[in-house]
Amino acid sequence: MDKRTVRRIVATALAVILAEQVFFLICGFGLPVQFGDTFMGELKSKYERLKETSGKRIVLVGGSGVAFDCDSALMDDFFPSYEIVNFGMYAGLGTKAVMDLSENYIHEGDIVIFSPEQSEQTFSDYFNGEYMWQAADGAFGMLRDLKSENFEAMLGNFPRFALEKLNYVMKGQKPQTDSIYQKKSFNTYGDIELDTCRENILPNGYDVNQEVRFTEDVVQPEFMDYMNDWAKRLEKKGAVVWYRYCPVNKLSVEDMDDLAAYDVFLRQKLDFPVIGNPENSLMEAEWFFDTNFHLNQPGKEVNTVQLIRDMKAMLGDDRAVTVELPEKPHRTWGEISAETRIWTAKDSETYQGEETIVIPENVTQIEDYAFSNCAGLKQIVLEQKDPSKCIVGQHLLDGTGAEILVPQMSVDSYKRNYFWSVYAGRIGKVTAHAEK
Repeated sequence: MDKRTVRRIVATALAVILAEQVFFLICGFGLPVQFGDTFMGELKSKYERLKETSGKRIVLVGGSGVAFDCDSALMDDFFPSYEIVNFGMYAGLGTKAVMDLSENYIHEGDIVIFSPEQSEQTFSDYFNGEYMWQAADGAFGMLRDLKSENFEAMLGNFPRFALEKLNYVMKGQKPQTDSIYQKKSFNTYGDIELDTCRENILPNGYDVNQEVRFTEDVVQPEFMDYMNDWAKRLEKKGAVVWYRYCPVNKLSVEDMDDLAAYDVFLRQKLDFPVIGNPENSLMEAEWFFDTNFHLNQPGKEVNTVQLIRDMKAMLGDDRAVTVELPEKPHRTWGEISAETRIWTAKDSETYQGEETIVIPENVTQIEDYAFSNCAGLKQIVLEQKDPSKCIVGQHLLDGTGAEILVPQMSVDSYKRNYFWSVYAGRIGKVTAHAEK
């Protein structure tokens, strides 16, 4: 092959690559906003509120536990000289994301309450580029506040984001938002409104796939350093930073006796104060809604009153916090049966050799690792149309390349669901063959 031919081939290849990149850029940045009404679409509103609110603020930072569990209007009544900003977002985005996005807009006089959910993912350097693109859709300027170490994840997920936007535009419809997990569920403070969420809807009272541990290995050592460095930078600006335990469903705790030793560990390792009694974070299951960290409306009120008391204690204010607390909701769940739960131990061979598994509509829980290492598994067919009625963990497909097929009208709902969104890239509609 002569040099002229080689140069022509190289030039053609470069032109194709450039055209592809231009195509993705046009789709990602040029097409109309598609994710603005989704749960992730709320992040830019929280970001703008934090940027634009002047004076002293109480800024609540963490995952969706913060968004669900705090009543900012009630806090406003007890701290009238502060503006309240709820900067809690989906933990699946990554705790570092909300820390980084808030950092440049914390200023002198602010009180920052940092309250991540008690899990290995939230206490790590985990970062989800796909969710970040969805959150930034139409407000790409906020990406400037992310740390450079996250750029690789952002670049790697951009083509998928761009193509997903194009797909919605071509279909003439935006992502479905038919549950509490949507932008319009948030109020102006950044809290999720829970007026209609007054009971625990979990099949067994708690999510068995979200077991909570109070042990040192939950916290990634590098993330401990990250928390301390972040707090030091905020304190240099004149802000006060406090750590507070996120409420946890008692039924989900592996061993409550571990909490005392864990609290000693945390207070020794953190360079900023831990406020409140950690025992108060362990709440009975009736106070929760749809996860082990999301309170229902009565639970939210109880937790917020305790938060106010914890803060007043730190501020040296010994005046009584007099609020009429709601009654504990009635227990609404029964014992889960073998017919409504798929359970299997990790590395079990129960489903080895299967190519297609059909999960009936009455199944309400699928245990983590149920299909792990099923190398031959190609399809998991779900007959349930409502993803909120079937709880699943984050390790369902470990070691298998299977795709998840759901009823056609439910594809978007599954992709946006709190539990199922981790599998969004593998979710598709049920084919005619699978329906047979």
